[in-house]
This record gives sequence, C-alpha cells and structure tokens, in this order.
Amino acid sequence: TALAKMRQAADPQEVCMSCTSALLHDKELHEAMLIRGQAQLQLGFFAACELDCSAALRAIPESATAWATRGRARLSQKSYREAADDCQQALHLEEKSRLAMSTLGAALLKLGDHQGALENCDKAVQYMLALHRNEKVEEVEATKKIKKKKGKGKEKKRRVTSKKRQTVLKEQLLADNFAQADPEDDEDDDEGSPEDASPRADAEEGAESPAEESPREETPAEAEAPAEPASESTGFSGLFDLTKHLINEKPDLEAGERKWDLAQLMLVKPPPEVEGMDRSEIEELAELYAMRAQAKVALGDLEGTIADCSSALCLNARVPFCWAARAEAKRLQDKLEEAVKDASEALRLDPLNVSAYLTRARAKLRVGEAQFVVTDCSEALALDLHQPTAWSTRAAARLDLKDVPGALSDAKSAIALDPADVDGWCSLSGALLDSSDVVGAAEAASKALSLDGDCARAWFNRGCARVDLKDITGAEGDFNECINLWPESFMAFARRAHVRLKQGNLEGALADCEQALKLDPRLVEAICIQADVKRINGDLKGAVTDASLALRHRPECAAAFSIRGQSYSKMEKHDKAVQDCQKAVKLDPPTLEEPLLGWRHACSSDPIPAPLSQWEVEAQQAKQKAALQAMAAKEAAEKFARRAKAAAAKKAQEEAMRQSMKKSRKKAA
Repeated sequence: TALAKMRQAADPQEVCMSCTSALLHDKELHEAMLIRGQAQLQLGFFAACELDCSAALRAIPESATAWATRGRARLSQKSYREAADDCQQALHLEEKSRLAMSTLGAALLKLGDHQGALENCDKAVQYMLALHRNEKVEEVEATKKIKKKKGKGKEKKRRVTSKKRQTVLKEQLLADNFAQADPEDDEDDDEGSPEDASPRADAEEGAESPAEESPREETPAEAEAPAEPASESTGFSGLFDLTKHLINEKPDLEAGERKWDLAQLMLVKPPPEVEGMDRSEIEELAELYAMRAQAKVALGDLEGTIADCSSALCLNARVPFCWAARAEAKRLQDKLEEAVKDASEALRLDPLNVSAYLTRARAKLRVGEAQFVVTDCSEALALDLHQPTAWSTRAAARLDLKDVPGALSDAKSAIALDPADVDGWCSLSGALLDSSDVVGAAEAASKALSLDGDCARAWFNRGCARVDLKDITGAEGDFNECINLWPESFMAFARRAHVRLKQGNLEGALADCEQALKLDPRLVEAICIQADVKRINGDLKGAVTDASLALRHRPECAAAFSIRGQSYSKMEKHDKAVQDCQKAVKLDPPTLEEPLLGWRHACSSDPIPAPLSQWEVEAQQAKQKAALQAMAAKEAAEKFARRAKAAAAKKAQEEAMRQSMKKSRKKAA
C-alpha cells in the first residue's frame, strides 16, 4: 500500500513522505530509496539526495538513473569531479540518459573542459529535439488512425440511417393506404396500440433525421493530411504561465494595459522545433543552450555564442546570462550598440550582474562615453571589488577624463589583483606618461607587450615614451606596429608624423598627417605637423592656413601660434610674427624651449632687434634657477659621498687595529 501511494503521489514532499513510509515497512525497497532521492533533488536537499542514491546504488549498481541523479546532486554541491565521474558511469550504462548528458556538460564546464562540455550539451540538445520529433510523428500517426476509424464509423452509421429512413417511408405509405381502405377503424383506434406507436415514433425520428447533416466523406488528400497535435494546448501552457507571471508582477498596471500586454503575448508562438513541449522541457532545453553558449564563449566561437544565446532567449527570455553573454560576443564583434542593448536588458533582469556592467562599460569606452564607463565600473566594483577588469576599464576612462591620479590608483589596483592584466598595464603606462614618468611608462608598456604582443595601445604608449626619451628610431618602430594592428588609430599616424618630422622625412610626415586627417579632420596635432612641414618646404601661405585652421579648432594651441609666427616672420610680416610668438610663449610654460625658439627666430629676422620680453626674461631666470639648484644638489651629493668614504676608511682602519691588537695579545699569552 505504501508503494502504491508513493507511485500515485505528485508533489515531491508527498513523494518523500510516501517513500519514507514504504521504507519503514521494508528497508530493502531500493526503488523507494531512489525515488525519494529524486524527490529530494527537486526539493533542493542535495546532501540527502546523495545519501539516498548512494544507498540505492549499493543494491542496484546497474541503475543509470541513480548514477545520474547522484551526479546532479553532487554538481549542486560543487563536487564537480565526482559529479562528472557519476555521469560518465550513467552514460556507460545508458547512452541516451538526458540527465547524465546535461549534468556532465555542466560539470565539465566548471572543470574547464569546455570542448567536452560543448560535446555533451550538444548531444543532450540533439537528443531532446530528436525525441520530441519522434513523439510528434507517433502522435500524428495515432491521430490518422483515429480519423480513419472515425470515418469508417461515420460511413457505417450513414448506411444504417439510410436503410432506416427507407423502412420508415415504406411503413408510412402502407399506413396511408390502410387508412384510405378502412377509415372507420381510425375512430376506434385513436390512441393506437403499442405496436403502432413504435412505427410512428420511428417515423417521427425519421422525419427529424433529415434535419441533421449527414457526415461528409473525406477525400484522400484530407485523410492523408497530418493532424494537428493533440497536445497543442500543452505547448502554450508555458506561455500562459509566463503571461500570468508578467501580469501579476505589475499589479499597478491599468486594466487596458494588462489586456494589451496579454494580447501581445498571446500572439507569440513557440519555435516549430519545440511545438508541443511542456514548460519544464522548454526550460531544460533553454538551459542546455545557455551552457553550450558558455562553452563557446570560452572557446572563442562568437557566432556560435550569439546563435545559442538567441535560441535560449527564444525559449526563455528571462535568462540574464544569455543576454550578458550575447552582449559580450557582440562587443567583441564591434557591434557596440547591440551589445549595450543586450547588456542593459541583462541588468534589467538582474541588477547584480557584474559581467553585464563590465560589458556595457567596455562598449561605452569604445564610443567615448567615459563618464558613463566610470559609473558602470563603480557599480561593478560595489558588487565585487576583486574584478581587475573593472579597475583597468575605469582607469582607462579616468585617463580620458584627465583624472590622472585616479587612473594611476585604479591601474595599480588592477595589477595587484591580476599581474597578467594587459589592460591594467596599458592604463598604468598611460597614467605614468601623463605624470611625466617617462621611464616608468616605457617599462609598464613593455610589460604589457610581454603579456600580449598584439596590444596596439601598449605599442602606442611605449612609442610616446621613447619619443620623450629621444629614442626616435625605436619610437618609429613602435608606432609602425601600432598602425599595423590598429589602422584606424589617427593618433598613431599623428605621432609617427612627428617622429618622421624629427628624422627629416618630410614626405613621410606629410603622408601620415593626411592619413590622420582622413580619419579625424579635426585632429589639431596632425594639422600643426602638416603646417610645420609646409613651412619647412617653403609653402608659407599653406602653413599659415593650416595653423589658422588649428587655432579655430583649438584657440589656445601654442604650437599653432609658434608655427604661424615663424611663417609670418619669413613672409616679413614682423608685427604678426611677434604677436603670435608672444601668445605661444604666454600659453606654454616658460621652461619650454620650442616657443622661445620660435619667438627668437621671429625677432631675428626683424631689421630692428627687439628687446627680450618679460616672458623670455622669466624663462631665462627660471632656467638659471633650476641650473643652480641642480649644481647645489650635485655638490651636496659629492660632499656627502666624500664624507661617507672617509668614514668608511676610518672604520676599516680601526677594525684593522683591533685585529692586530688581538693577535699580539694571543702571542703574549
């Protein structure tokens, strides 16, 4: 009786109670042990499920269901290796165990065997779809048989009805003839005998039967046509449950809005391959697609990831992981707008999804929305401080916002968490460049390149550092590598143009400026270098035009004022030359030499020598003061070194004397 109740129970809690009752009557009832383990797995009691399945396996080791159930319980307890072993044993016993396939795929995914996980998840998906197709084919064939039987029954009924109708008409004709032959008998037999009543009733039924439509015979095409699946309503039950959930989730909506949402949802149809599946099977299939997408993310299959995530979302649109994974895949394919939309949807479903924050931040960084990036990275770090990607991404955004101390701090935090974080080293090199620590910037960029030789940003940063270190040839090589890896980097073209200008390669510098301006027509650095090349080549009007264009884009560009001033000087427009060079000196710090050189060049071509300006005097004084400070520091260092050397010599002499005294005492003793 207890075993019968156990098999009739539907709720997992009732199943557990029934199995326990059965086991109290018979402890050797291993079927009850296994069924109770399955019920405990549904209730979330994973340790108890493992114990029950282990007890069942001691008696029935050939049960693939027991092995697969214990594997799922161990997977939920994060015992991934043991779960994988159990599922492999289950598949050895039964190759088509769906639970074992999916559990083994999840376990291998956690263990890092992404190829194995992908193979097992793919097998589970194909098996589910094939099984469902076979069920649909069997269902259609059963429906055809039912229709054929029904058609035969209708044909037989039609023939019986036709014969009955003919009999009734004959009896009615005989009765009419008899009434005409003996009309007096009608007066005596008004009520009629019971034998006469039945033919009349039959006649009445026969009179009513023509009103009913006779069954139409089916054509051969209709008989061979596939019938509609009998479980069609079951396929939409999940959609109905989802509709109820969405409506109950928004109780503040008005009745009209609820009706509109319900109408829109009821227009949605499940994909053809899952037509007729119940909700639990659809969710299981969606989970398999999600696991397969996760494996493809690790293997770098972006198209496969997007396809599997889309399939999973088509079955169940409320899976945040699929939205986030598809967003990351689209970001890597440079589909930035779509990536931002998918990541935003993932965050709407799960506001605690750290990966979605990071994906959206990195996509926004590519389009230049630095402040938005800082916000998203801060949200991710508020959820998990041990995210090096969040630190390095926020460091890059802060560099764009000119927050050098913040960028330096974030880059160091990223490297402390993950010394192999290439983005962290790149951000650190950029922050050190902006902090004028050229040597540190070159070392950080070299470290990034040792980790990833295809990092264009690291090549660019090291090239900039080498320019400041006067390593012009090395800088040109770094910029060449950056351009090869990142042909859209207009700043790399501009920097290489600057290097080639220093090398005297005017044609190469001009070609680089033209390419940079094709990519960004408002790039002031490229416009200034182009103007300087034209000035050197003698195209003074072109130099003045380009310098004026640069000043329109950036009114406080000291280099543009200096170039235009030197061009005016060669054109013998001395007043304009002096004004531009004065502005250049005023905008740049006094210790910079290039504006001063431009100023002196403009004044040297003037027929009347002009006195030194106030800015030039201050620059010279600052330079002399810096030289005196350096000399004083050098003298102090030399003095300290001499004192340290003398003290060391004196100490060595005293030690030698002590040793000699010890030896003399030993000899005397």
